[in-house]
Amino acid sequence: MSLSFSHLPTHWNADEADTVIAFLDQLRDALWATYGDEIIAMRQAADAANADQRQIALAFDDKLDF
Repeated sequence: MSLSFSHLPTHWNADEADTVIAFLDQLRDALWATYGDEIIAMRQAADAANADQRQIALAFDDKLDF
């Protein structure tokens, strides 16, 4: 397997940097609109798989004195 590298310019003027940020914002919004529900479900499943079942099973039936 060979690695390939993309060279991304790192020296932009303020206008170029602003354009890239605006593009990334639009890309994020479009991806979220299309895949948001699936992303949420994927993250919830990953969190559930990594959860400590001992913490989830704690009984919260302590008597409160107030």
